[in-house]
Amino acid sequence: MTPARRQAPLLTLAAFLAGLGFGCGDSDKIGSTSANEAVPAESGPLHARIETARGNIRFKLRPDAAPISCANFVNLVDRGFYDGLKFHRHSRVIRQTGNPYNDDEMRWSPGYTLLPEFSPDLRFDVGGRVAMVRVNQDPASPVRPTEFFLTTKPQSERFTFVYPIFGEVVEGQDVVDAIQIDDVMDRIVIEGDPRALIERHRDLVDSWNRQLDRSEFTKRP
Repeated sequence: MTPARRQAPLLTLAAFLAGLGFGCGDSDKIGSTSANEAVPAESGPLHARIETARGNIRFKLRPDAAPISCANFVNLVDRGFYDGLKFHRHSRVIRQTGNPYNDDEMRWSPGYTLLPEFSPDLRFDVGGRVAMVRVNQDPASPVRPTEFFLTTKPQSERFTFVYPIFGEVVEGQDVVDAIQIDDVMDRIVIEGDPRALIERHRDLVDSWNRQLDRSEFTKRP
């Protein structure tokens, strides 16, 4: 067993504790409910639809395996964070986005990080994986909460338990493959009801939103 695999269960547990003390935000963000609105016990399947000029990419979120990463992603989508951002990094293997600077040399931080969540059934053994970007290559390092990438094909074990997967492409893999550098995401839409997921992690979501509300990022034209 590799060191990364031995650390995986601990890192997954740590991810649940990662956001304590990470700022807070407005109570009217996604998932907040009035006294007369019941929150479903379970969200049911959640999908994200990335709309681009080349077509749509639809991927299934995996909150069963990466609940913190999925709650963070849904919250950012609800804020419109990804609307108009570019795929700023491109290779034979990945299509990466989520940096408001749209520049691989300039990295932006929202004021908080997440610890990685790993699951033994989410590996890079097929293409179409959606994964978080690490601050560095150390398996114990945090992830950049706004940046993610989609893969075009299977990868070796050097990716598995290094980059935490939180989604799986179910439609539009041909669009993923066709994406070029500087292609724009028009918007991302969440399909399904994320309220249970968001409310389960309400303290974290509020902390992230407070940090995001204080941030001074500006998307480049």
